[in-house]
Formats: sequence, structure tokens, C-alpha cells
Amino acid sequence: MSAVDPAMLPFAIFSSGDAYSTAKKIMGRQSAGKSFLNGVARRIPVGTLAATGYGSPSDFIKLLKAEGFRGRVVWSSMPNLEAAVNAGCLYYPAVPTRVIAQLREDAGPTSFSLMGVTHTLSSQSAIDQLADLIQPPFRPWDALICTSQAARTLVKGLHEEQIDYLQGSLGVTRINTPQLPVIPLGVNVPAFTVPDGARSAARAALALDDHEVVFLFAGRLTFHAKANPGPTYQALQAAATASGKKLVCIEAGIAPNESVEQALRDAQRVLAPSVRFIRVKGGDHSAYYQTWHAADIFVSLSDNIQETFGLTPVEAMAAGLPVIVSDWDGYKDTVRAGIDGLRVPTILPPAGTGGDLARRHSCGADTYDMFIGRSSLATVVHPGMLAKAMTELAADPDRRAAMGAAGRARAIADFDWPVILGRYGELAEELAAIRGKYTNIAAWKDPRFADPYQRFRHFPTATLSGSWRVRHRQDSRQRLEALTQLAIANYGFAERVWPAALPGKLLDLVPEGEHGAEIGPLLERAGLSDNHSVRALMWLWKFDIVDIQTT
Repeated sequence: MSAVDPAMLPFAIFSSGDAYSTAKKIMGRQSAGKSFLNGVARRIPVGTLAATGYGSPSDFIKLLKAEGFRGRVVWSSMPNLEAAVNAGCLYYPAVPTRVIAQLREDAGPTSFSLMGVTHTLSSQSAIDQLADLIQPPFRPWDALICTSQAARTLVKGLHEEQIDYLQGSLGVTRINTPQLPVIPLGVNVPAFTVPDGARSAARAALALDDHEVVFLFAGRLTFHAKANPGPTYQALQAAATASGKKLVCIEAGIAPNESVEQALRDAQRVLAPSVRFIRVKGGDHSAYYQTWHAADIFVSLSDNIQETFGLTPVEAMAAGLPVIVSDWDGYKDTVRAGIDGLRVPTILPPAGTGGDLARRHSCGADTYDMFIGRSSLATVVHPGMLAKAMTELAADPDRRAAMGAAGRARAIADFDWPVILGRYGELAEELAAIRGKYTNIAAWKDPRFADPYQRFRHFPTATLSGSWRVRHRQDSRQRLEALTQLAIANYGFAERVWPAALPGKLLDLVPEGEHGAEIGPLLERAGLSDNHSVRALMWLWKFDIVDIQTT
């Protein structure tokens, strides 16, 4: 184990859109991000945190404070990456973008490492971003954290295919090799701890009697994008018949619309008439956690290529529940078969039988939702073995208790966010060691991100020369005051891009008199020979506030 300071995070955090909030959308990526911030607050509650993002840090700080963080945030606004440079590493809550990597080149290729993380890997945009990682401007001291062995296998295989494609088509010989460590997502174990008396209270609130065996599914209620519930319903009916037990199924989550709600109700009535179903809204925080306290068995039978890790089985383990899951993607890593729960075999069609589905999606004939939905309809969670698993656990409370205890111990030891953040810190140190082996590395300039004044330099008659002379117009002050009030002239003003006060400062420097002053020396003497000042001077000239002699 590396000696990472437990009170510090050796990386900065990139704040991106809704990556850390479930206020507008409750999906795996947002839930994981919110949980991540809670883990940060638990690990360094009063420490100093480096962060970067767009605009003001106020929204990010609010999210941190809501999770219990009481420390200080050192912030730099994009495209300024000072926070990442000072930290030596930048955590990005998804696959890092080429834009971020190119901005790093401007700061210096070895100024810091990028550390991204996998979420869904099935969308075309995700595949495109993953394929980019082997090309400039990414570097060998960057990493993509793969949340499961399944995710790493997919990414590594995609990179090998992309390398073959680039070598065959372009003769490419130099390829970037980012690090691909496997580190699971974390959960905040204390949030799922069942308080004394909570089980009895929760079961009473849900009108559950002592003889009912309660299965819980928590997550998005979308049969095309998460887990088709039909096999679950059928297996519950079979288990109810075989065990003679009164079975209840709680579904805690949010359906996207009423038609999906109705489709679920219709399927329950037809496929599991002997099972009692309870619906709990996932957005109701109190009721949602109540379901975890009331349940006997957690079930999640993902059959979708959009799934990569799967948080809810680990949350169930943290709550002390035995789990029944499909033997699928990240579930293979988190649930130990026969110890924490039972994994039910899954079967896919052979490779080569889904090319038409991919082509329909790539050309726009099918939406992404239709693509993943149609793919999942041919994914089988073994029906007979699923019914057997449900029957066995429904009939054996002692085995359920033993599995639940084993799962909770594993969640505490291996999946609690402070533990995972420690592994992130160790990874940041490993990347720093790799980065330290590279010296005198030249920065790459991606032509797609060129300075517009360089890219379009052949458009004008001429470009500004430092030897030209600038002078006042007779009414410069009045014109400046009038134009700064007009939207057609001031729309681009912004403190970090086009400071509103700068044109006035420049005008103060221009000497009175017919001959004015030479532009280059004037700006240098004033310490204003930067991009902002040159653009502000051109603004003054554009609106005829000053006059510049071009000869």
C-alpha cells in the first residue's frame, strides 16, 4: 500500500454538468457521482479540495456542502487548469475528453495526469471517446479507471481493434497506451446501515406480515434499458408455487412514463398472479430507504449492454441483504457466488448475429434506446436456474442471514467510498511516477483547436503590426462611454476573456497629440502586451474610438 495522506486527495476534481447530482436525473452515473461527493466529504470533511470546471464554483460547493463537506475548495475556471497542475492529477467523472487533454498540452504535457472512469460503454459517443484514448493528445501517464473486469476487457478489445484499423488504413506506428486499472465504484456504506428497530417499522409501514418473503428490486424501471422484468416475474411465480411461501416483490424506482408503468402492471398480472407487488417511488428518499430495511432478498437481473458495473447489488450488500443477480458485467466482480448471494448464468447469441442491429443504430434507423432494447431481448437469464435460486433463498432464512452478513462485511472492506478514494489516490501517485520518467516532452498542437486568428490569417488585407502608431480621436472619451453601453459592442465582455474595463485603461495610455505612440512599445511599457490587450485595442479601433496608422 502506498503512503497516501488519508486527509488529502492527491488529485483535483472536474465539475461537469449533472455528474454529481440526482436532482434532474436519477441514473447510475448521477447516483455514483453524488455518492462520490459524499465519500469525499467523509474522507476529508474539513480539508482543502482542488477543483476545476466551467464558470463559478458555487453550484459544486453547494453539492459538496449538502454531503457534509466543511472544508475549502481551491478552484480554477476552465480553460484555466491551475488546480489540476498544482494537484498533479485531474479526476474526470467519465471518459476524459480530447478538449481537456489538449488544454493540458498547453499547460505542459507532463503538467498533470488525467484520470477518468467508465460508466456506460454501449453508446456511440462513449465508443468514440474510448477509441480516442489511444491517440493524441492523450499520454501514457493518463488512466481510465475501469469499474469492472468486463469494462476493462471491452476497452482493451476496442483499443486493439482501433489500432488494427489505424495501422491498416493509415500505417500508424505510434500508439498511446493509457493505464486501464480496475477499481470498482464505491458506495457509502453508513447510508445503508439498518438501524435497530428499522426492519420492524419498515415492514409495518408497508403492511408486510412476518410470513411474507420480500424480494426487492431498486433501480430504473425501464425494461428496454436496465433489466427486463419478465423473467423475474415468471421466476417469482415459480418460486411461490414451489416453496409455498407468500412472496412479495417491491419495485423501488422511477418509470419514465405512464405507458411503462402500465406495461409493468400488465406483466405482473399475467406472469406472476400469486405474487404481491408494491411500488415505491425512487424519488421519495425516506420511502426508498425504507424498502431496503423491509426486504429479505435483493434481486437485480441486468440483461442490458448499457450496464457496466451495477451499484445497487453493492448497496444491497451494504444493507446486509443477500442478492440474486444475473452473471453479467460488473456483477461478476462484486457478488461472490454462494457467499454474498447467487449469480444466475446468462447467455448471449453468438458473435456475428447482431451486426444488423449495430448498422441500424449507426445510420440512424434505430434510436439508441431501440438498439439496446432489441439487443437485450435476445439476452437470456437462465429461467430454470433463476427460479431455483429464488426458491432456495425464499425457503432458507438462515442462509439469507449468512449471505447478508458476508456481503455487508465485503461492502465495508472493499466498496466503501473512503476505501475506493484511497485507491484513487494510489493510482494518482502511480501516474505521477510514470509521468516523472518523461522529460523534455514537446507539446502536441491539435490543428482542430487552432487560434482563429491563425487559422483565418489569410482572410484579411493585413494583420496588426506592433510598429503601427495609435492616436486619439477628438471625441474618444465620449465615443467609448457610448459604445460600452451598446449590446452590439459589449456582448463579448467577460472578466476572464474580454475585461470590460480594459479598453478604457488602454485609452488612458495613448498619448495626446497628432503622432500618438507605436503600438508594440506602448503595450510593453504598460505591461499589457497580452492577448486581452491586443483584442481590446482592436475593439477600440473597430468602433473608431482610436485611430491606427498602418504605414
